[in-house]
Amino acid sequence: MSSVVTVMNGMPVAARTHAIRVDRLAVHYGQKVAIQDISLSCASNSITALIGPSGCGKTTLLSCLNRLTDLIPDCKVSGDVNVGEWNLFGRQMDLIALRQSVGMIFQRPNPFPLSIRRNLELPLKEHGARDRQQIAQQIERTLVAVGLWDEVKDRLDRSALLLSGGQQQRLCLARALVLNPKVLLLDEPCSSLDPVSGGIIEELLVQLRQTCSLLLVTHNLPQARRIADQTAFLWSDANGGRLIESGDTRQLFESPLNPLTAAFISGKVG
Repeated sequence: MSSVVTVMNGMPVAARTHAIRVDRLAVHYGQKVAIQDISLSCASNSITALIGPSGCGKTTLLSCLNRLTDLIPDCKVSGDVNVGEWNLFGRQMDLIALRQSVGMIFQRPNPFPLSIRRNLELPLKEHGARDRQQIAQQIERTLVAVGLWDEVKDRLDRSALLLSGGQQQRLCLARALVLNPKVLLLDEPCSSLDPVSGGIIEELLVQLRQTCSLLLVTHNLPQARRIADQTAFLWSDANGGRLIESGDTRQLFESPLNPLTAAFISGKVG
């Protein structure tokens, strides 16, 4: 098995501040191995892209980082996963606090079938917010941050389902951001959007790394090259998904250290 190479801008990984640290992670669905022996660190205030063919475990890895794997029958997770100072699979882990600090955006927009305002009020109230004025201010700040305020400020009490696909995805992004997360997980957030809407989301993600750390699953290699600071390449074989190579995005795309990475990037495999 090829060894994993991790290099970022010539600095040893240990010298960097990391928002996410995964060590020897393995996930099984019943008898099926989904991912095996994955170790990966993601720098704080950066965008890390996960690339690789379908079925290599990218979404499974993402799901471990806010323990959505808990909801899957017969799913077994081993290894260590840390977000900041939290050991995610430790006995004392507070899942409510975890999901406040680790937001997730899915491939297809999934706003609640409620008003635009209620989509943002619900998570705030779920996590203890009670002051109406503060809630209103936080909703406005968050909608401004995702570029939606001017588009929806006069129809906050209308159904979120009346928004366009791109607007719905920005609302879902706002719903995650309204809780001020430290980490944002994104599972192909632009794949169901038109190029213009996708471009708007990309611009937002680049801005968001100033305040949080982002882990992005994408099949769009040009997207990874455009916006990711670092990239990790996963591959699947008979033993499940595994990490082949990770590092600075430009270096990984222009001078990959593993022949399999080079073959995938060039389109020869995958």
